[in-house]
Amino acid sequence: MEQRNKFIKIGTLALVAFVLLYWGVSFLKGNNIFTDEQQYYAFYDKVDGLSVSSVVTVNGFKVGQVNDIHFIPGGSGKLMVGFTMGGDFNVPLKSVAYIYSSDIMGTKGIKLVYSAEKSFHQSGDTLSSAIEGDLKDQVSMQMLPLKYKVEGLLLSMDSVLAVVQNIFNEQTRENLSQSFASIENTIRNLESTTYQLDFFAKKETGTIEGVLGNVEAITFNLKQSNDDISATLRNLEAFSDSLASSELKDAIQNTNLAVAQLNTMLLAINEGDGTLSQLINNDTLYTYITNVTLNLNRLLRDLRENPKRYVHFSAIDMGRTVLVVEKEKEEPKEKEKEKKKKKKKEK
Repeated sequence: MEQRNKFIKIGTLALVAFVLLYWGVSFLKGNNIFTDEQQYYAFYDKVDGLSVSSVVTVNGFKVGQVNDIHFIPGGSGKLMVGFTMGGDFNVPLKSVAYIYSSDIMGTKGIKLVYSAEKSFHQSGDTLSSAIEGDLKDQVSMQMLPLKYKVEGLLLSMDSVLAVVQNIFNEQTRENLSQSFASIENTIRNLESTTYQLDFFAKKETGTIEGVLGNVEAITFNLKQSNDDISATLRNLEAFSDSLASSELKDAIQNTNLAVAQLNTMLLAINEGDGTLSQLINNDTLYTYITNVTLNLNRLLRDLRENPKRYVHFSAIDMGRTVLVVEKEKEEPKEKEKEKKKKKKKEK
């Protein structure tokens, strides 16, 4: 009897140990045999490091864990992921199971994003699936545009450096050196000029003070003579008023009228047919007077050379007779001289 009780105890301990072992293995696998759990499935093209016993969360709170991952038969390459949740959590229809990174180290888990549907999935249903980019992917997405910009900037900098290198060649560097030397000489000249101005200012301080004193004295005199200047200005104003009220305006108007009449008369003389106009514009009188003068000159010469033609004395022989004949060449010359004089008068 005592030996039988011993076997019963050993069997009981073995059974308890087996149950505890089974529960422990199931718990490690993500199965809790003492709770009512719901099983759900989702299909993925890749799991990105998701493994059995990975957590399942809703709004960051753990509600279950992954208990199965295997390929779908048929060679499609897709993976079926099974996960369990406690019986108290109902998953609305159209909810999505995201594979995401649960920490900065890249540990994967499933995040359930509930929809606004009022109906719920049943245990064993397949949920919609998606993969959320991890930190690396997000950083890559953010850095990719920056990378392109940096590459473009580097290309631009390369072009700018090439242009700068082309511009600042040996000759340009030499010109710059000469320019800096010229600037240095200019600065030295400015320093010398400033020193001279300072020396001049110190030397001529007394003279400048005297000039300023004279200016001050002149200003004081002008201030003292302000009343006299004001009286002079008033007298000038009174003289201007009296001059404006005098008959000077009428005299100026009469003068303008006379000048206008004189211009009209001169215009009539230049363009009219009157005696005075004919006398000025027509050279007939001039030609006639010239001919009379020439004939009178000939007469006087003939009278001087041949007086016996005009005065007869029987007792006195006045000498030989000279015939006064003008040379043919003298008349054209005199005419040319007369024409030149006439042109000068017209001008």
